[in-house]
Amino acid sequence: MKKVILTVIAVCILAACATSGENPNVGPQLTVVIPELFSPDPEIVDDKMSVEITVNHPVRIKDWTIVIQPARLARQATQTAAAGQGEARQPRAEGQAEQPRRQRAPFFTQEGHGTPPTKWEWNGKSSRPSGEMVQSATDYRFELTVNDIFDNSSTFEGTIAVDVLVRREGNNLRIIVPSIIFPGDSSDLNRVSEEDQRANRRVIRLIATALTRYPDYRITIEGHANPLSAAGTPEWTRQENTLRPLSEQRARAVGDFLVTNHNITRNRFTYTGLGSTRPVADFTDEEELWKNRRVEFILIR
Repeated sequence: MKKVILTVIAVCILAACATSGENPNVGPQLTVVIPELFSPDPEIVDDKMSVEITVNHPVRIKDWTIVIQPARLARQATQTAAAGQGEARQPRAEGQAEQPRRQRAPFFTQEGHGTPPTKWEWNGKSSRPSGEMVQSATDYRFELTVNDIFDNSSTFEGTIAVDVLVRREGNNLRIIVPSIIFPGDSSDLNRVSEEDQRANRRVIRLIATALTRYPDYRITIEGHANPLSAAGTPEWTRQENTLRPLSEQRARAVGDFLVTNHNITRNRFTYTGLGSTRPVADFTDEEELWKNRRVEFILIR
């Protein structure tokens, strides 16, 4: 009975605020449900995911903002851009000025007036001019901020976990995964932290699930590294002597893990290390260079 009375009293207080328009002095109550796994199909135009949003508040909502960023960018605040991945940054020469870090808009942002939609949809593409797609098997931080007319604010933070994305290239298929974490200058997956090992196991499990859908395909695993200097310079040439074998060792380490832990047939695999010869981000772009350190799977029928 007491619970019923308290509930009624609380409802009456909220109703009074709503009727009188008084400042409740608290932020809106947010309930957000994100799908367990976002699995956009690259062959379907604007294949979307839905996020369910419920806002409970006694006064009118003024506006809302959604910001989505790769989750790993939060870790870069306390790590160097290459920490935990190998290819450590070279120190600046004495007297050399530090270059200002490039400031970039969030991967995705959207604003709206009034209450946010109860069913918010997203196609996984960036709101930047590039319109790039989310990275395969990568976590993204979802942040929803809601303000009422008195500027009382509440923020919900959650994670959008992206599935492995299989892209068709003619008769072949390609899976690009930048989210496997290796220790610095090493291919030993057991030498990272327990948290990173758990993350790696989850990512490689997603890869294994994707590979089992194509049992008749041979698989080439490519290892890629981050360039530390401009391509073609003597310094870059020297570094490639290390990065090429390191990237191949990492490709083999992932293949061995798939064989040992997920029963993928070993003779389906071949390996190659491409070092930093095919970067997708400039080596000076510290916010994006993590995409260069990746493992790619080419499925060949």
